[in-house]
Amino acid sequence: MNSEQLAQASAGSVRDDALDDLNARVSANRNEWLRFVVDRQDYGINVLQVQEILCAGDITPVSGAAPFVLGVINVRGNIVTVVDARRRLGLPPREADGGIDWIVILDVNDEHVGLVVDEVLEVEVLDDSLVENLQGDASFQVEGVIEKETGMMILVDASTMAGINEASGQHGAAA
Repeated sequence: MNSEQLAQASAGSVRDDALDDLNARVSANRNEWLRFVVDRQDYGINVLQVQEILCAGDITPVSGAAPFVLGVINVRGNIVTVVDARRRLGLPPREADGGIDWIVILDVNDEHVGLVVDEVLEVEVLDDSLVENLQGDASFQVEGVIEKETGMMILVDASTMAGINEASGQHGAAA
């Protein structure tokens, strides 16, 4: 399923079917990556750390939370911390254009964290031999970069994107 098909899913059941299809494709293959977009750049997170994908709903702000935490949501009775991918990546806020906000629910060290991204594209199987490792800032873990026909895809570490290590040093992920 490509981004145009996801964008065409404008009504509830059609959108739900598209999300169900994408969620169903998340499997136990460690070479599978969920490809998503933040500020027109492709990123990937290993699907083993993706629990599900949701359309954004109401996010309840939490006072005293880390700057990258937008708040919390209720996902089937569980309170999930929601993190802004743009803030984690040091990017400017997204312009309010009425588009769909996507929340990728990550399972990191048995903690569930929602990551708000601009767009969810697809699940891809990547060839490990084509992934280039990067040396860089140890404060932000990049697992590698791979050249795609659409440009570079940056493979990020789910726990880093979720801010688990940083948030736990403050008041836990949710506060």
